[in-house]
Amino acid sequence: MSLLKNSSIVIVGIFVSNLMAYVFHFLAGRMLGPGDYGVFGALTALFLQAAIPATALNSGITKFTSIYQNDDKPGNIALLRKKIQSDLIFFSAFILGLIIIFSQSIAKFLHVDSNTLVILISISITFYLLLAVNRGILQGLRKFQVVSWNLIVEALSRLLLLAIFFYLGYGVKGAILAYGLAYFAALLFVFPYIKETRKEIINKEEIKIRPIYKFILLVLFANLIIQSIINVPSILIKHYYSDEFTGYWTAALNIARISLFITSSISLVMFPEIASEINNQKKKKIFGRAILMVILFTSGIAILFFLIPQFLLKSLYGSAYLGAAPILQWMGFVMILVGLLQLTTDFFLARLKSN
Repeated sequence: MSLLKNSSIVIVGIFVSNLMAYVFHFLAGRMLGPGDYGVFGALTALFLQAAIPATALNSGITKFTSIYQNDDKPGNIALLRKKIQSDLIFFSAFILGLIIIFSQSIAKFLHVDSNTLVILISISITFYLLLAVNRGILQGLRKFQVVSWNLIVEALSRLLLLAIFFYLGYGVKGAILAYGLAYFAALLFVFPYIKETRKEIINKEEIKIRPIYKFILLVLFANLIIQSIINVPSILIKHYYSDEFTGYWTAALNIARISLFITSSISLVMFPEIASEINNQKKKKIFGRAILMVILFTSGIAILFFLIPQFLLKSLYGSAYLGAAPILQWMGFVMILVGLLQLTTDFFLARLKSN
């Protein structure tokens, strides 16, 4: 029952954090209107696509932290964090420089007036990558309550920052600033809870970093495919269609993501359980329970979207977004398939050998 119990803990945290995240999007959508909200949606889709390495890092760190924790090697966990974060400084600088160089071209492709918005999005990636590493350690250590609280801190910070920036009249720029700075706030919250990574307990022995990066690259490739299914359409729609239609798409997508949040919470718990389990039959049982939970939750949500899309859109975003109803009706069913694909991918990645 550990999967169900721990999933429940994480689901509560994800539910509360996503409730605030949705308030963030609903406020942004209402204050900006479909046009500017479409711009914001396309830029956040660009961010999520560029930040896909963060998901791979999170999975890799979770897997190997879980293994080191099982082997009672806290020094290895500390050394892993030190090595990965050192490499991230150079990787983040490279990504930031690359986006800044091409920021004008990216802004032109998305029909965005200022490349400053693109640059602000790129800065957020650094915070997101560092948070992914430290959150992965928490997951690997099975500190699921802390993970839940960390998600809540991120969402609450984002909501408060949005209110401040909107009050100051920053519009789309304020929404993007709030989006990125929330990752920094969540990162600060992590540090008191990762005592296993203190400098004084780092091993003198070297850990094998190559298998870790090999695993991270496998996760990166898998997540690139899955996240592209979700994010690339938003970018292309912003290029080929009006800002208003992009706003409709963004609103429908954000509501439909509820399904993926449920899948993510179940997968978040399943991953370290399978990574540290030796018995293959037990691994399959854990996966079977996870699959059943995902199908039940996401199917129920999809049916709800199909039956009352206009009510949901009007209640959450306002009458200006009713044009998104046909999109939302079918997007819920698509999310069932995406969720199952994500869970299955995480299962096979978690059971890969660590060497």
